[in-house]
Amino acid sequence: MSEDKQQAIRVSVECMHLPQESKPDEHRYAFAYTITIENNSNQASQLLNRHWLITDGQGEVEEVKGPGVVGQQ
Repeated sequence: MSEDKQQAIRVSVECMHLPQESKPDEHRYAFAYTITIENNSNQASQLLNRHWLITDGQGEVEEVKGPGVVGQQ
């Protein structure tokens, strides 16, 4: 039986504004991101690398690459 690979690994993102860490008068706004990765397949998986493209409100893009997530694999 074949498995729908688009549903096998699911990645979701939750974003929260951190007003206590933000300084609007300095045009500094802080956010926290929770990334959830679900393995819905019957096979083991391992996250080896990450590659995020983060675009701010002015259209500036920050690229983040590295092994695992926060150094863990």
